[in-house]
Amino acid sequence: MYITQNKLLQYGLYSNAIYVFLFFLFQPDGISFHKIAISFFLAFSVCASFIVCFRNKNSLSEIPKLHKRVFIFLMFWSIVTITRSFSFKLQDWMTNFGNVYMALAWFTPIFIIIGQKIENWIIIFKSIWFMFQLMILSLLFLPFHIHPGKLRTEWVWLLRPMNFILLIGINKFKVHYRFIAYITFLVYILMAILTQQRIEFIYLFLIFTFIFIKKIKHFKIKRKFLKFILFGSIALIFIIFTYGYENLSNILLRIVEYQDTRIFLYNELIAELDNIEEIIGRGSLGTYYSHYMEHTKWYIEEIRKQTWYGDSSIRITIEVGYLQMILKGGYILFLSTLFLMLSSSYLAIFKSNNLFVRNLGLYILVLSILSIISFRPAFTPTFIILWTAVGTALNKRNRNMTDQEIKELINI
Repeated sequence: MYITQNKLLQYGLYSNAIYVFLFFLFQPDGISFHKIAISFFLAFSVCASFIVCFRNKNSLSEIPKLHKRVFIFLMFWSIVTITRSFSFKLQDWMTNFGNVYMALAWFTPIFIIIGQKIENWIIIFKSIWFMFQLMILSLLFLPFHIHPGKLRTEWVWLLRPMNFILLIGINKFKVHYRFIAYITFLVYILMAILTQQRIEFIYLFLIFTFIFIKKIKHFKIKRKFLKFILFGSIALIFIIFTYGYENLSNILLRIVEYQDTRIFLYNELIAELDNIEEIIGRGSLGTYYSHYMEHTKWYIEEIRKQTWYGDSSIRITIEVGYLQMILKGGYILFLSTLFLMLSSSYLAIFKSNNLFVRNLGLYILVLSILSIISFRPAFTPTFIILWTAVGTALNKRNRNMTDQEIKELINI
């Protein structure tokens, strides 16, 4: 039976959501039947997405030449990053291509191609509602996972698109979708509490900040606010990677007291990488040694005489998005990604004639800010939506559409 590209993309996105759903329910580890069975959904999602993108690769002609070249270079460097971790060990292959933080994370920008066609957002929204219904269903399984300790972070992965829906505007959707959104918002808050993820509340705070700015009626004041946040974010990232995150944090601590849990991540990674590794990274399976984790493990086991459930001192991922990019692909990967994200955000916010694309620009900007402290890249819905938004924002035809034209194409 012939499957249309739209259906193939939809099945691919649904399959990604099912993979995440089954992953946090069964928590498979190592090479097992559960891991292989669940990974099938991830593999299908990847294959379906790649097939649709390959068939529509000519649509890239509609984005600026500079951005097209950076995108092609980013895809090339992603392949280099993955190839550098080639191994004959089966476990390495399972980790590299069965872990959403490894090889697949660096292919996610290919969704820029999906974003070229504005109608593809209908499929994106359908997949989001599907995710939300899965998470409402997950409440039935919650009692089996809530004890002991906190929930795994993966429980919020399918709920994070709620922030995107809030930014677009819940009132823009049909009544039954609004009902699902309101319930999902409550589930999201519940899961954020149970997973003890402060980043979810920071995420929501940024979203509601932008919603407030959008409601400012004076156009010039609104524009100044947005310019300040965008260029302030660029300046902040520049200061962090030149002056130093710890130095900046110490200055902020003189103004307001807060607990910073990211200083050691910045210090350990930058201190361990040599000059060449800072530029090219250590590959998709690259690791680094954490003195902090080793010391904490020793303290828990030797002093408190408790079992250590934390990370190994040899870490294959790092929680901060930009640091993860540097660990795996160096400043080459980091700067290429940052350019596409921030430039597309600027074009969407300040060079668009319609509210939908401007909202996409705000979403890109929010994730650009959050990547300073969290949100390591992964082949998950959050980053699929991100790169689809980047693709839509880079397309001048999409930015030139009016609100009415968008509404006719995306009846949500």
